[in-house]
Amino acid sequence: MASLKGRYTGLNLSPTLELLDPLNPVRRQMALWLLPLGSLLAGAAYWASRPGGLDPVDRIFLPPMALGFLAFAALLWRFPTSARWVIPGAHALIALYLLSTLTYQLLFKPNPLGLSPAAYWVPFFYFSSYLFFPAKRAARLALLYLLTLFPVALLGLMRNPFQPVHWNALTQFFGANLAYVGLLYLLVRLKEGYMEAQLDAYTDFLTGLRNRRYLELILERELFRLQRYGRPLSLVLLDLDGFKAVNDLHGHEVGDRVLQALAQRIEAHLRRSDRAVRLGGEEFALLLPETPLPQALRLAERLRRAVEAMAVPPVARITASFGVAEARPTDTPLTLLRRADEAMYRAKRKGKNRVEAAPK
Repeated sequence: MASLKGRYTGLNLSPTLELLDPLNPVRRQMALWLLPLGSLLAGAAYWASRPGGLDPVDRIFLPPMALGFLAFAALLWRFPTSARWVIPGAHALIALYLLSTLTYQLLFKPNPLGLSPAAYWVPFFYFSSYLFFPAKRAARLALLYLLTLFPVALLGLMRNPFQPVHWNALTQFFGANLAYVGLLYLLVRLKEGYMEAQLDAYTDFLTGLRNRRYLELILERELFRLQRYGRPLSLVLLDLDGFKAVNDLHGHEVGDRVLQALAQRIEAHLRRSDRAVRLGGEEFALLLPETPLPQALRLAERLRRAVEAMAVPPVARITASFGVAEARPTDTPLTLLRRADEAMYRAKRKGKNRVEAAPK
C-alpha cells in the first residue's frame, strides 16, 4: 500500500491516523478507571506486606504510588485537556517502580524463587505502552526497558553468583518479554495498516483533505460531545466563486491546481483539532471544535482574505463565499449543514466574496 504521507507530500499535507483510532475517544475514560484501581492495588500491597517486612523499594514507592495515582486521576478528571501529561507520568512511575524493584533483587537480594512477584507486572508495562502511545514510541520504550534490565542482570551475576533457579527465571523472563514486545508490535502494525486503508476511504485524492463521508462520521461524534458536555462547535462552508468559468477558460488541470492551492491555504489557517473537508467540486467544509460563532467568523474572514490573495496563474482572481453556523444542542448533522449552507448561499446572493452567519 502506498504511504499516505508520501502521496500528499507535494501538497504539504499530513493526514493522521489518530483521528480514526477507535481507542482515541476512550483512552481518558480507561485511565480514569485504571488509576484509582492502581492506587487501590498499591495500597493493598503495602498493607499486606507490612507484617512480613517490606523491602526498601516497596517502602519507598508504594505509598507515593497509591497517593499519586489518585492525584493523577483527579487531575485528569478535572483538567481533561491540559493534563495530558498525566498518563505518561503514571506510566513512567510504574516503569520506575518495576525497574527499581527488579534492580534491587538482581543486585542486592536475589529472590530464592528466581524473580520477584513484581516481574509479573512487566507485561502490563508493554500493553499499556501500546494502548496509550503510538506503536513506534511504545516499541522504543519497551526495548529501552529491556536494555536497561539486561546490564543490571549481568552486574547481578558478577556480584552474586546465581543459582540454576535464577538462570532459569532470567532466561524465561527476557525471552518472554522479547516475545511480548514483538507480538504487540506486530498486532499494532496490523491495526495501523487497517487504519491506513480506512483513511484512504475517508480522503479526497485530489486535495488530500477529508471527504464528505468523513465529515458525516466526525460531525455526529462532535455533536454528541456538544450535547453531552456543552462545548461550542462551529461549521464553516465555503464555495469558490465562478469556478466553472476557471475550468471552461483554462481547463481542468488549472482547476485542479486551484483546488490544491486552496486546500493548502485552508490547512495553513487551521489548528490541529480542526477538520478540513472537501465536500465535492469546489465546495469545502471546516469543522471547528471548541469554537463559538464569533471566533469562527473571524477565522472565515481571515481565510476569505487569504483566498482572495491567492495566485494560481493563469487565473487572474480567486474568491470564495462563506457560510458559518454554530451548532445548537438540538442540531443533527443534517440541520447544521443546512444552516451553514443557507448562510453560504446568502453570501452568494449578496455579491459573493463575503462571510455570512447563520442565526444562532
